[in-house]
Amino acid sequence: MRVIGLLAGNAVVDLVIGHGEHPDATLYRAGWIARRPVEARCCDGDVVVTLEVRPVSPADAPPADRMVVYEEPGTDEVPVIRQRVGAYGIVLSERGLLGTVLSRITGAPGAWNLPGGGLDAGEEPMAGLLREIHEETGQEVVAGQLLALQSDHWIGRAPNGGLEDYHALRIIYSATCEKPSRPRVHDLGGSTARADWVPVKSWRKLPWTRAARQALSQHLPSR
Repeated sequence: MRVIGLLAGNAVVDLVIGHGEHPDATLYRAGWIARRPVEARCCDGDVVVTLEVRPVSPADAPPADRMVVYEEPGTDEVPVIRQRVGAYGIVLSERGLLGTVLSRITGAPGAWNLPGGGLDAGEEPMAGLLREIHEETGQEVVAGQLLALQSDHWIGRAPNGGLEDYHALRIIYSATCEKPSRPRVHDLGGSTARADWVPVKSWRKLPWTRAARQALSQHLPSR
């Protein structure tokens, strides 16, 4: 992934996010603070996220260190290095908030997550979002504003049993579903066990993944 920083509409920084690096930390080291995301697109096979930035000031503390989470410490097995870019949506309709439940092949079976998933090679982020939401929930949605760029890094077992040094970069969008129906998982045997509409007022009562809860706490409109 690359990030491009805009200041007053002009590109002032263009950086590659290396494996395990958080975009905020990468920008800070280059002298910039991320303000808000503008767009995400695919360019020459790479995902490029454009953000508004401002120069680092003396009052700005560096981003907190994000420790690598070791889900299986002590093993001598060499993990496979993998960076994965995905697109996810905070999807709202007259039925509520759309959520998915992770399956038993994942590291957090039973946890609720935002619908979405990894992008295919060369796939536009917004197109990947719509494809993943349909595969996981059967819903047709309209993507809205680009809300956030998340980053997590851990070492653990992949669904196939292999050990991975895994860097997840998540592009978070708002989205709406104008004709909601009963969710249905089309991608059977994958990471999603089921999907459902959740009342917006009670979403906090469910066991969301840390990343999903963070995104919802920051960007879900108050109802």
